[in-house]
Amino acid sequence: MEISQTVFKYDVKKLDVTDSTNNWLRHIPLMPDVDFLFVTTEYQTAGKGQGNNRWESERGKNLLFSVKCLPWRVKASQQYLLLQTVAVAVCLVLRRQLCDSDKCRIKWPNDIYYGDKKLSGTLSECTLRNAYVNEFVAGVGINVNQLSFLSDAPNPVSMAQIAEHDFDRNLLLDEIAKELAYWFKYITNEDYNPIINKYQEIMYRRTGMHRYYDKYGEFEATYEDILPNGHLVLRRNDGTLSEYEFKEVKYIFKTTEKMRKRVIM
Repeated sequence: MEISQTVFKYDVKKLDVTDSTNNWLRHIPLMPDVDFLFVTTEYQTAGKGQGNNRWESERGKNLLFSVKCLPWRVKASQQYLLLQTVAVAVCLVLRRQLCDSDKCRIKWPNDIYYGDKKLSGTLSECTLRNAYVNEFVAGVGINVNQLSFLSDAPNPVSMAQIAEHDFDRNLLLDEIAKELAYWFKYITNEDYNPIINKYQEIMYRRTGMHRYYDKYGEFEATYEDILPNGHLVLRRNDGTLSEYEFKEVKYIFKTTEKMRKRVIM
């Protein structure tokens, strides 16, 4: 299917401090001439990660933003596709910014990793109307120019730590907005396979046998599939297929023996 030539328009609101960009944006309506509304902040007092996790960010150092849009005819059962679209757009931009680094990959379901370290995370929300997604809001945190992390998060990394120079956060947001608009054209055309294929192509642990942990203990498995509902399917070394919702399985990383049991969502 030929991609739509629609030109998406976006607007950016800039805040100094807010509790959460997702919270701020949730109650702001989209204007008729705006397809994507972005809000950025220098600092979040209650920045959230997945579940009960907090997102550590030094004031004025990182890119913290949320984006709202009204997706075109995405079924409620397919809403994970929207999160995949955001992850693909962010990951591809970060790859280009970091010299097209193959180390920059999407860790299921929505984090961006550089090697085994976390570079970015996303928290999404949807409202539904009948059987379709009405509004979609995604909050994204990217470690850009922060050089030290003080929380007990085990594996953060920033773009500046990787590249050894600072980045312009405004230009970075502009590139992400353009990339997001490009991939949303496939959604407008209801042609989802390019998004799904690109997501899987640049997944973290896409190949090879790796260690994981679930409620039954540690095991080794290879990646098998991502289902339309966002569930991860792993193939254990005995051939058994295991399907997981988010938070039902954890990744075990190669670390020192002292830290071997540390696991990361």
